[in-house]
Amino acid sequence: MRTLLRAMCLGAVLTVGALGVSACQRQGGSSTEEAGAPSDEEREAALAAEQLAALGGPASAEQRALYEGEFQASGGLDAGASGDTAAGEGAWELRLLNDYVQFTRPGLGEDGGVPGEREFHQRGMRVAAGAVTVTIMAQACTASGIELPYTANVIYEGVSYQGCARRGIEEGERPTWASVLPELMPAITTCLARATSRPARVTYATALNESEYSVRVREANGARHECITTDGQISVYETLSDVDRRPGEGDPEFVPGAQPSAGQCRSVEPAVSRSGEQLGWLVRRSC
Repeated sequence: MRTLLRAMCLGAVLTVGALGVSACQRQGGSSTEEAGAPSDEEREAALAAEQLAALGGPASAEQRALYEGEFQASGGLDAGASGDTAAGEGAWELRLLNDYVQFTRPGLGEDGGVPGEREFHQRGMRVAAGAVTVTIMAQACTASGIELPYTANVIYEGVSYQGCARRGIEEGERPTWASVLPELMPAITTCLARATSRPARVTYATALNESEYSVRVREANGARHECITTDGQISVYETLSDVDRRPGEGDPEFVPGAQPSAGQCRSVEPAVSRSGEQLGWLVRRSC
């Protein structure tokens, strides 16, 4: 982790205040490392605090309008002051949707979740989704010789990733909560075992932090429950009202075991792990 952060510090950091500079300084002294390096959580807390201070006060209506809608961003591990990612093109990619955030690092997997409320400030916008915290700023940024209108910063596992962003998402399959289904399966399996009316299915799941997950279960009798696991154990299993629904909930639904019938305006497809093992079935809306 520290090696990755040092690689980022070799280039000048994007203008996200003193965020990247202080991160480099914390990694620079061998005496500090010998005394014990900070944990991922401590690094993330420090980075987030510095980042928030750099964004300034509350946004005006005009400033807020700059950061509404969906964004796509990417960057390398050695992005320079201009945000040029040519040397590390494709090292990471971000899709910031209104109802989902997907953060991908080729060869290292992906993470994401349903975003919370966006924080609009004078000099940028910040939003958290599970273990991923995203900041977008309206500053010119060069990627592979093309100038984009926004800079992006992603904090994940104590590391700050710098890159360039633009509004809009490329056409293609849009990520959903099930995009990271394999990582969610331990919590899903635990929560489905709690259901009393079976067969039950999952309408939504996401990571809350490293050891805590939220899984929404719809039992065979139609009752809906929110199940929260902490360190692999169920800490909450409570009934949900009909109006309590998350963005993107129910599309798709995950069903373990035997293949369910598609039904009207529904399609069914296998849900597989990274290695190709079948985990169950995804039921998607088709009309």
